[in-house]
Amino acid sequence: MYNAAARDGRDPEFGRGSTAYNRAGGDAAHGGPNPCVAPIERGPFYAVRIVPGSLGTFAGLRTDASARVLDAQGHPVPGLSACGADMANVMAGRYPSGGITLGPAMTFGWLIGQRLARERAAQAAETATA
Repeated sequence: MYNAAARDGRDPEFGRGSTAYNRAGGDAAHGGPNPCVAPIERGPFYAVRIVPGSLGTFAGLRTDASARVLDAQGHPVPGLSACGADMANVMAGRYPSGGITLGPAMTFGWLIGQRLARERAAQAAETATA
């Protein structure tokens, strides 16, 4: 039932793409009649367990205080940082009030930028003295 409707650009169950606002968030490269729906016909297919939370995610990537993503042993993954909803929530899955996703995203994004700027400056200094 879904695939037949999706070929016509419709989502009868959830109405995805039924408004200009919905379509703005769709896949502009899709090329079908509705950028928000497409038939699901060719694999490979994957399953993902989705656990509802108050807002966004609360179980993101584990990071250190510098927003560097940590591996299973707790060591930073070279060149990989995370902030916002991609990192484990600093509120440990709680949602005390509006904006709790914005503050950590801005703060850790700033920390990442500062760290990268320091690293780039150190690399430039090494290159200049070499």
